[in-house]
Amino acid sequence: MRLSLKGPIAVGIAAVATLWILSGQFGGAKPEAATPPTGNAAASTGHAGAEARPVVVRVARLEATAHPLNHKVTGRTEARRRVELRAETAGRVVELPVRRGDRVEKGDVIARLATDDRKARLAEADALLRQRQIEHAAAADLARKGYRAETGLAAAQAQLDGARAAVEQIRLEIARTEIRAPFAGVIGASHVEIGDYLSVGGRVAAVVDLDPMLVVAQASELAVGGLKRGRPASATIIGGAGGAGTITFVASEADPKTRTFRVEVEISNADHTLRDGMTAQLSFPLGDRRGYLVPSSVLTLADDGTVGVKLVGADNRVVFDPVEIIDDTPDGLWIAGLPDAITLVTVGQETVSPGQTVDPVEASLPGATRGAS
Repeated sequence: MRLSLKGPIAVGIAAVATLWILSGQFGGAKPEAATPPTGNAAASTGHAGAEARPVVVRVARLEATAHPLNHKVTGRTEARRRVELRAETAGRVVELPVRRGDRVEKGDVIARLATDDRKARLAEADALLRQRQIEHAAAADLARKGYRAETGLAAAQAQLDGARAAVEQIRLEIARTEIRAPFAGVIGASHVEIGDYLSVGGRVAAVVDLDPMLVVAQASELAVGGLKRGRPASATIIGGAGGAGTITFVASEADPKTRTFRVEVEISNADHTLRDGMTAQLSFPLGDRRGYLVPSSVLTLADDGTVGVKLVGADNRVVFDPVEIIDDTPDGLWIAGLPDAITLVTVGQETVSPGQTVDPVEASLPGATRGAS
């Protein structure tokens, strides 16, 4: 009798196969190592790691200091006085003691005209005056004695006064043949030569007063309110000349074309180094304002275009604060509108955002106003 083993053997083979599949082993093979996450999973893991470590930024601890504010405007030098000398009597030019460009003092002779017959007429007028004086004295004596009426004395007095006036008129006419400088200055232009004949009112020369010198500029509507007559100012002329001065005039009416106001500053020019028409820069002090001196590289822009800086708060979080640029100097920018003490992000401000936690590392900031360390 033959025994059939198909049933048990089939069951055993099925069990072994099942165990092999479940164990993942066949012929001594080892299980594969787990592969690293890829795609979005890897990106998610990296982002979580970055958030865990704050970004390192350089900062400087600064304290606000007082900075003098000045309103600066470009202008030009201008002579304080300019006079065109003209002849007050007619005559021929016989002498020119000075020439164009010469310095003169008050009363110096600029030109002489021929006296012609004026001296002869003066001698004649003097003789007539002496006669009238004798006649008046005789009339007065007769009037005191009662031999002459008061009307006769009055007529003699009138003739005496007329003779005196004639003498003074001729003397004045002779004096006017010498054309003199009305003040100290420089001969700016000469219009005559020896031999020229001048009529009354004829141009002779121009005298320019260069000391003190005026520096003239146009102030804007925003700045003119802080400019008052008598307040200090300073002027810088191309080449380094100039100096301190005083505001002598502020216009009450604006130029209708530019809507600016004329301002005049008077400065010393005793050595006459300044000339009329030179370019100058005027500086008007407008008081002090607390702020910070920083390099322009620390400024940044908000999304809406606002200019500001990034600061680090007490919790090491970044804060964006808008600022006002109050002065631009060769050493840097003066900014205002911030607290009296700040921790300013100086390197890395473009890589961090407001509200982000950072790791601040303090470093020096050349050219900046420093605070307590």
